Amino acid sequence: MENRRDFIKKAGLVGASLPFINSIASGAKMNPKKSMPMICYFTKHLQWLDFEELGITLKEANFDGADLTVRPGGHVEPDQAGSVLPKVVQKLQKHGISMPMVVTKITDDTAKGLDDLLKALSDNGVKYYRMGYFTYDYTISMGKNIENFHNALKGLAEKNAKYNICGAYQNHAGTRLGASIWDLWLSLKGLDPNFISCQFDVRHATFEGGRSWENDFRCIKDFVRTTVVKDFYWEKNDKGNWTNHNTLMGEGMVDFEKYFKLYHELKINGPISNHSEYPLITKEESTLSKKEKMKIAIKRLKHDVDYTRKFLN
Repeated sequence: MENRRDFIKKAGLVGASLPFINSIASGAKMNPKKSMPMICYFTKHLQWLDFEELGITLKEANFDGADLTVRPGGHVEPDQAGSVLPKVVQKLQKHGISMPMVVTKITDDTAKGLDDLLKALSDNGVKYYRMGYFTYDYTISMGKNIENFHNALKGLAEKNAKYNICGAYQNHAGTRLGASIWDLWLSLKGLDPNFISCQFDVRHATFEGGRSWENDFRCIKDFVRTTVVKDFYWEKNDKGNWTNHNTLMGEGMVDFEKYFKLYHELKINGPISNHSEYPLITKEESTLSKKEKMKIAIKRLKHDVDYTRKFLN
């Protein structure tokens, strides 16, 4: 006969196993994967839509969020952010679209209205903002430039900490800070990446670095909090000069297979911003009704979203 101690022991084992049994019954996974990074859209090319239409378009294109332009001439003017952003968030949330990131012109921690803007962003759930760009001063040494950039970034990091928000500097092709990425890494060294970071753009990294972008990505990985995906290829124009042509993802030169393999290897996470630098609406399509243009935009944007998701699953 089973004694009382044995009964209690067995009952305890059964009780402990119930959550496991229930999870199997409900279809829960034993080892759930880490949460998928959100795919957002840089709204520069949808500024012809109001916020209701923006929410509809992004939802239909299968985006998770908006990377809203909050800068002069953008979807929201910086000095109006406090009053306008709550309305934007409400409109987007109505369609299941969040707003974890925005694009700004911020470069100076002493700029007029900066505290009001950062507070408005933070109060409305924004975790990351893309900064403006720093330009080299060729009248001083490169080393002195890096020192100046570092001090400016340090000042912004301290300001961002006050509002628990992270500034992100995008590496962009050209001659400004970040084009080569190594200079951005040097400028960020010693700073807290939770408040000042890199928004890694593989398109621009490929444009400037060819195949060496992989080393750049590895170099700056600890500062990467947000990323950008888009595609391009080189071509000769009618005059025989080489120029770049932006295109749908997967149709250009960016090696997304290698990029996302490294993305996972380096354990990069955080929101992904999709940029459609190619003509979202062509010149020939510009005379169509807004409803028809929305349908065209959704189709093209969905291609990029679906292309990105296949590397994240």
